[in-house]
Amino acid sequence: MHILVSILGLLGAGLFWWYRLRAAGAAVRDVADMAGRARGAVKRRRFRNRAAVSPFAAIDDPVVGAATVIIAMAQEQGSFDEDAERRLRDALSPVASRPGLVDEAVIYGKWAAGQCAEASTALRHVAPYLRETLSSAERGELLAIAETVLDPSTGTLAHREQLLRSLVARLEV
Repeated sequence: MHILVSILGLLGAGLFWWYRLRAAGAAVRDVADMAGRARGAVKRRRFRNRAAVSPFAAIDDPVVGAATVIIAMAQEQGSFDEDAERRLRDALSPVASRPGLVDEAVIYGKWAAGQCAEASTALRHVAPYLRETLSSAERGELLAIAETVLDPSTGTLAHREQLLRSLVARLEV
C-alpha cells in the first residue's frame, strides 16, 4: 500500500511540476510577444513622425528613393501606367538588396509621388540622399532606368528631355 501511495505521490508531483513549467512557458511567450509589439509600436511611431514631416524624409533605401523619383517624373510626364510600372519593376529587380524591396519601393514611390505636385519637388528632396548613397556608376544606372521607364510616346519629347536633364543635374552624373 505504501508503494502505491508513493507512486501516486510521485505522479502527482510530476503533474504539478509539468503544469507549472507549462504555465511558465506561456508566461515567457507572453512577455516575448509584448516586447515584440512594443518594438513594433516604436518603429511605427518613428516612421509616422518622419513621414509627417515629409514623405521623402522617410526614404532610407536607394531603391525606394529611385522608384519615388522615377514615378514622380513619369506622373508629371503623362501617366504612370501598368506598362511603366512593369518596366520599373523589371529594371529595379536586379539591384534590389532583399526580396520584396521592389514591391515596397513601388508602393511607397506611388504614395510619395502623389504627395507632390511636381517631379522637381521629389528630385529636390530625394536627390541629395541618392547622390550620397549611390556611386557614380549606380547614378548612371539610375539615369538609364529613368530613360527606360519614361515613355517617349506619352507627353512631349521636350518635356521628357527636360525631366531627364534635371535628374542628371540633381544627381551630378
